[in-house]
Amino acid sequence: MPVSINKHDDAWPFRAEDVSPLAWWRMLPMHHFRDAEHLLVRNALEGIAVIHVGEQVAAALRGDPAAAIAAALSLVPIREVSLSVDIAMTALLRSALDNDAAAALVLSHVIGRIEFDHPFAAELATSRLAHHFRSARDPHRFAQTEAALSDFFCQEESGT
Repeated sequence: MPVSINKHDDAWPFRAEDVSPLAWWRMLPMHHFRDAEHLLVRNALEGIAVIHVGEQVAAALRGDPAAAIAAALSLVPIREVSLSVDIAMTALLRSALDNDAAAALVLSHVIGRIEFDHPFAAELATSRLAHHFRSARDPHRFAQTEAALSDFFCQEESGT
């Protein structure tokens, strides 16, 4: 039976309390992230001590959206979800939750390209985009970011 996913529907099959905040990026749609969940994501990232990582990952953990995007894109294509992937993607989720349009677009793109062990990747990717289209203060800025990222992804796929 298909699961109906909308802002007022609690039929989503996964709950935040069932998994670590580091797995939420691949398990929960955006409407499940309220202030408490946002704080737990931040705390989870701030509590991570990663040895032998570059400044990019360290900056991503501190909330730098550009560093989080670069860290996530450096993992593409993601063939298997590992702790490193969870950390990088959670850093990207943090930036998306902070209303960074580019982070939201990259998060949606990456989620849409991963084969999860559940059938809800499309809903997760769509929830990221829908949330940020609704919350964007300047829709034109979001459109410019979308166009720039679209150009990047087209170049990436063509290998140029």
